[in-house]
Amino acid sequence: MDRFEDGDLIIVRGGPAGAWQNNIYLLIDRATGEAAFVDAPDEPEKAVALAEAAGVRPAKILLTHSHADHTAGLAALKARFGCRLYADPAEPWLPEEQLDEPVRHGQEIRLGNVVLRVLSVPGHTPGSTAYVAGRSAFVGDTLFPGGPGRSQSPEALRQEIASIVAYLYTLPDDTVVYPGHGPTTTIGESKAEYAVFASRPHPPDLCGDVRWLES
Repeated sequence: MDRFEDGDLIIVRGGPAGAWQNNIYLLIDRATGEAAFVDAPDEPEKAVALAEAAGVRPAKILLTHSHADHTAGLAALKARFGCRLYADPAEPWLPEEQLDEPVRHGQEIRLGNVVLRVLSVPGHTPGSTAYVAGRSAFVGDTLFPGGPGRSQSPEALRQEIASIVAYLYTLPDDTVVYPGHGPTTTIGESKAEYAVFASRPHPPDLCGDVRWLES
C-alpha cells in the first residue's frame, strides 16, 4: 500500500489486483473523510480491505473505462458500500443497470472539499475518462510511462493521441499520472517522451502497443 497527498486529497494505492495486475486507487478528502474508488478491478476484497484500513466508506466509483479488468469488482463494491457508479455512457461494455451517474467532459465531481474534473479521452475505448484533481490525474489505460494505452486500430490510436495531447498534455508538467496498471509518471516526463515519437515518421497502420521512444 502506498499513500500520496495532494492538498486536501489523500490517495491510497493498493494492489496489484486480478490477473492484469491492476492498481487499486482509493481517494479520500482529508477534511470530511468522503471517499471514492477509481475503477473496480478483480479481487474486490483487496479494495474493501484498503477502505477498512483507512476507516472510510467510499460512496463513489469513478470508472475510467469498462474493460473487464476495471469492472470485475463493481457488483461486490456496490453491494458492500452502496457506491454509485460514475462513468461515460459511451462505454460499450458497461451494463446499463450498473451506471448511476453519467459523466461528461468538463463536469466537476465533488468529494468533500476536493473537486475532480472529468476529461473525456477516447481512444483506448470510446468512453475512456480521466479524473483530475490538483496535480493528480487518474487516467485508466489511456497513458502510461513510456506511451499510450493499447489501441485496437490505427484510427483508435490517432484518437487516443489526440485526446492525450489536447487534454492531458495541457495539464501542468508536475501533474502526477496515476495509470490503471504499473508505476506513475508525470505529464512533463511523458511530454518529453512523446516529443521524440512526434518527431519521427510512422506507418499509417501503426496501432497496438505503441512506445513513445521505440515505435
